[in-house]
Amino acid sequence: MVELRTFEGDAEEASHFINGVWQDRYGKKLPLAVWDARFFDWLLFREGQAPRDYLVAAYDGGRLVGTLFAEPARLRVGTREVDGTYGSWASVAPSHRGQGIGGKLAEELFRRHRDRGAMLTLGCVAAGTDGPGFWKQTEHARILGGMGLWVHVFDAQALARWSMNASERALFTMARPFLRHRFRQASGQDIRPYRPSDLPRCMALLQRMMAPVTLGYTYTAQRLAHQLQYRDVPHTFVLEQAGEVQGFVNSYPMRMTGRETMTAEVVDLMAFADSVSHDDRRLLLQVAMQDMERRGASCAAMLRSPCIPASLMWRSGWVPFPGGAKVTCLLPSPQLELPASPCVFTHLR
Repeated sequence: MVELRTFEGDAEEASHFINGVWQDRYGKKLPLAVWDARFFDWLLFREGQAPRDYLVAAYDGGRLVGTLFAEPARLRVGTREVDGTYGSWASVAPSHRGQGIGGKLAEELFRRHRDRGAMLTLGCVAAGTDGPGFWKQTEHARILGGMGLWVHVFDAQALARWSMNASERALFTMARPFLRHRFRQASGQDIRPYRPSDLPRCMALLQRMMAPVTLGYTYTAQRLAHQLQYRDVPHTFVLEQAGEVQGFVNSYPMRMTGRETMTAEVVDLMAFADSVSHDDRRLLLQVAMQDMERRGASCAAMLRSPCIPASLMWRSGWVPFPGGAKVTCLLPSPQLELPASPCVFTHLR
């Protein structure tokens, strides 16, 4: 008999189970992220010290057969900030599909929200997966429009080998001679790695950057500190001028499976003071890109956001990319009124 309870394992077990389920379900037709143990430890476990209120699992006896994970988060809805969660990683073992386990996991997750006063779950679901159809069947679910990507190619040949799409392979192959990689010549003496003492200023810059947002992830100082620095997972660079941090770029590596495996760098956060020139903004991003390439990234990606000007991305060698776009998935409580045309800020997970 299948029982729902709080996940009992660690980041390693979560990674093994979820990646196995997703590779079995989609590995032959879609490129997939590899959520390794380091990634899950950073976001959800924190060496076993993070709360597990929203780590819901299904067990058949002692065997793990399903998961639905979410991270506690503060979320902005209109002009309000509310308690909620961010996540998903909905996974059901192949042997137990068709038994309604996914729906039961969702019901249990929502029950825990109600018990704790959390008002919604926000996440991204990948086009081409079962996610959009599954969530549309859930009471009070709302699927928002797709969000495209900004992409920068470091190694076009590696991407051509990796891609499962013939037209993409041809595009990467043809684009290779035209890639100029001007970021490699960038040099900034005012740019350095993030330090914990930078947190208050980074928090102020982030709040300014997110001023237009009416629906999405927001940050407490504690959560931002964890986002910017945790072991060797996130990488953050700051621009310091006149003794004060004036901008920062935050990213993390993610392995991706396709015809072969490659490493991508995902940019989560980028913020600047209004006084920072366009050239200095580009310089900070370019120095961060040098570090991404040095660590073996074949490409970098960032969700397109109203918070980041398109001109900065174009001038830094990034291009808009529709492939692999994510659909924002919102699961509100019936008491929560959503903005009619939200300005969305979320993350690529």
